[in-house]
Amino acid sequence: MTGSRLAVSRVQWLKRLGQRRRDRVAFVFSGGGPLGALQVGALKALVERDILPDLVVGTSVGAVNASSLAFEPSALGVQQLEESWHQLVGTDLFPGSGFMANWTRMLRRGDRVFDNAGMKKLVETTLGSGATFEDAQIPLGIVTTELNTGAERVFTSGPILDPLLASTAMPGAFPPVTINGRRYIDGGVVNNVPIAPALAMGASTVYVLDTTAHTQKGRPLIRPMDYLMHAFSLSRGQRVIVESKFLESDRVKIVMIPVVPLDFFVPFTSFEHTSMFIERSYERTSRFLDAREQSEQPSTTRVLEAVTPSN
Repeated sequence: MTGSRLAVSRVQWLKRLGQRRRDRVAFVFSGGGPLGALQVGALKALVERDILPDLVVGTSVGAVNASSLAFEPSALGVQQLEESWHQLVGTDLFPGSGFMANWTRMLRRGDRVFDNAGMKKLVETTLGSGATFEDAQIPLGIVTTELNTGAERVFTSGPILDPLLASTAMPGAFPPVTINGRRYIDGGVVNNVPIAPALAMGASTVYVLDTTAHTQKGRPLIRPMDYLMHAFSLSRGQRVIVESKFLESDRVKIVMIPVVPLDFFVPFTSFEHTSMFIERSYERTSRFLDAREQSEQPSTTRVLEAVTPSN
């Protein structure tokens, strides 16, 4: 090969290397209550293959997982997150004699069935008292909904506690959270799978950990309240279906991590299936990532052959 051809090949190689270095990887975490354990299994598979985020964005329980990872974006951080999930029980976050016993409070005056003391304790135990976004090792976005207007608000700076309490404040279940004079509730009301905020924060490759895709067993429709909650779930899921069709482009890559299909309904106060969720999600995500790598290997090989100098 002539010197000029070698120079061209080297320029092309450096250009591709520069593009890879500019690629910013985001992990996006949906809401989903106890199904958030599925995200832990997916994370284990991702970090095993050295796929790590440059930034993270989360909604509701996904905001809790995202925050934990932002403070320790490594295999160790995922291990610590898994240990936290294994220690969770329903009464930690939903104090009282049981959800059904407390559900009658929905008919009384007030803004919640449960207080958020359990969630506050979880956040402070996981991240430390007084933690701020600036303390995180990588950029973090927490999605909330402004109660009066319905506007999406993504917090990225300042204290973390209140935005996390707001993002996990399921309407009616937990109280709204006041931040700088405005009241905020669960981010899943307006954006349950926050892909667009991740792109706005500079991501060019987005791994989406959506636990609420419609491969899950639906809520049994028995009471009027069941229909209300089911409709809310359907509404939350529509934005990502519509949005993802328009967000991916030549400059943006969206990788949808497959959701583990479940043949039973999971109440949002139940954490009894955590171990199974983590294991099943790890296995399914591992198979997906391995198959994806194999399918990309031929094109990668051709590129390498095209720029490898001959003897």
